[in-house]
Amino acid sequence: MKIILNQLTLALVLALCMFGSNAAAQRGSILKFSLSDPISGRYGLGLEKRIAKGLSVAVEMDCLSREVFLESDHPWYEPLTVRKEGYVFEPQVRLYRGDVLSGTYASLSGVFGFAEYTTETGFIDNDDWSSVGASLHIGHQLRLGSVVLDGYAGCTWAKDVYPGPYFESTVLFPPPSGLRFSGGLRLGLCPSFWKRRKAED
Repeated sequence: MKIILNQLTLALVLALCMFGSNAAAQRGSILKFSLSDPISGRYGLGLEKRIAKGLSVAVEMDCLSREVFLESDHPWYEPLTVRKEGYVFEPQVRLYRGDVLSGTYASLSGVFGFAEYTTETGFIDNDDWSSVGASLHIGHQLRLGSVVLDGYAGCTWAKDVYPGPYFESTVLFPPPSGLRFSGGLRLGLCPSFWKRRKAED
């Protein structure tokens, strides 16, 4: 299972990079990297594409790689420290107040996650994790030449399925499942878009 997850993650990253490099050469596309996700053990790569006035679509793929603590309500299952590796896929629709790809926006996205737990000590009979949910964010995208800064905040609702009888334990906010605050900062690059825009001006 771990080998399949790693191969699938690598394939998705390569596909997104190739598609992003082609799309970034067209007007109205931005290739983005998450600056805040690495704090929580996630590494995000995304692409945003203008489709109409004030409207864009985006897709982001986050690779998960972090240590988590699993515990159980059943006393005969000992707590475990495990490695969680997988990915989260987020398709998104954005509505801008003014010029698309710039300024204040509202976004709605789906959240689909899959991962595997591995441990060097102990045993997990069911080692799969999955999550399905949705996010609603308000953000602002700032253009600085060929560089874009995208800051956002809002809430995410997700239903996580853990390897029963275990579940992730954390003293940090947000909780691993349910409704929680979410936000972050992305760095975007779109050199070809800005070169064309300058030529048109």
